[in-house]
Amino acid sequence: MKQNKIINDINGMIILNKPKDMTSNDCLSIIKKSIHPKKIGHTGTLDKNATGVLICLLGSATKSQDYLMKTCKKCYRAELVLGISTDTEDITGNIIEQNTNKILDISDDELKSTIESFIGEYSQVPPMYSAKKVNGTKLLKLARNGIEIERKAELLTIHNIEIENIANYKYNNLNLKCVNIFVECSKGTYIRTLCKDIGIKLGIPACMGNLCRVASGEFELEDSVTVDELKEKISLNDWSFVKPCFYNNDETALTFGKFETLHLGHLKIINEVVSYAKENKLKSTVMIVGNNSDNEILTNAQRISKLKLLGVNNIVYFPLDKVNKNISANDFITNILYKQLKTRCIIVGSDCSFGAKASGNIKLLNDLCESLNIKCKIINKLKINNTDIDISSTYIKSEYLKGNKILVNKLLGKDYE
Repeated sequence: MKQNKIINDINGMIILNKPKDMTSNDCLSIIKKSIHPKKIGHTGTLDKNATGVLICLLGSATKSQDYLMKTCKKCYRAELVLGISTDTEDITGNIIEQNTNKILDISDDELKSTIESFIGEYSQVPPMYSAKKVNGTKLLKLARNGIEIERKAELLTIHNIEIENIANYKYNNLNLKCVNIFVECSKGTYIRTLCKDIGIKLGIPACMGNLCRVASGEFELEDSVTVDELKEKISLNDWSFVKPCFYNNDETALTFGKFETLHLGHLKIINEVVSYAKENKLKSTVMIVGNNSDNEILTNAQRISKLKLLGVNNIVYFPLDKVNKNISANDFITNILYKQLKTRCIIVGSDCSFGAKASGNIKLLNDLCESLNIKCKIINKLKINNTDIDISSTYIKSEYLKGNKILVNKLLGKDYE
């Protein structure tokens, strides 16, 4: 009998320390088999022989992939090996040229000035031994079949290069020189090609030795988890290695809540968000907190349709999964709303709560918004006409069960029976 496929509704980001001799896709495969997310992706391939930061995205976090790939500068520590060049442009390839004599003629000052001359815009031709596709075919596949094709140079940016140390380097009985460099660069930069190009400018064969990506944007090696650590934490039901991920391109005006019924109180808040966003050239965003299932009053499809009709630009889901349910109130506002979703205005009801165990309240929200220079607007709860009863989803569901259809429709803003 065929077993049902396991699907785990977990969303977020894993900062993985990729080991050597494992491809980026190998790492994704291990995570997929261990966690079973709905979707999985990463924000930039690392060569099989490289180590370091590989940002892996699970579930809805894959929506942030393009943003993170475009905005995250990469930082590497690499070995620039002088004296040989190879077909793969790194130390694992076949030597195609060697010149150990000229190493002695290069002074440290010449080496430093040449390396630093690459800082700024840099035109680079992608290596044949790479996963880059041309006309749908990976260059690597062509290279392994002995085929070399013309590649278009790409304009990249080297933000900084620093020499950390210089040492003698022994390889296959050859006396070479190894320059350990720190490189900060834009996405798409091949460090081994940079090493080769530095050699060309020096007039000496060069290739890359070891490579470690020490940072991708704000995500650093010190914050990463190894494959073994990941497996151990999963066995202990410890999901702390999965980080929330809602990174977004646009500055937003935002409200958050369960929005189970989209009653008159909800509609007032959402209309305020849409109006404020238009006036201040922001994107209006509604964050739906929790795992709202369909109910007899409002299905999820109806909820989305209604929000779009109201003019909401973005609908963000914040499921209370193993990752999100443990986010502190402070982190929810500071990290998720402000930093990742670029929220510039928060509009919520006066009964608003947020964060782990609903520990955040209106006072904390106001304090955090003031410190972060976020506009904060609190909307008082609406009352049922001529009563002190608040309009709420709980009350509406109760009246619906009693059969009070006319009252329920009125509180939902419907003008029909």
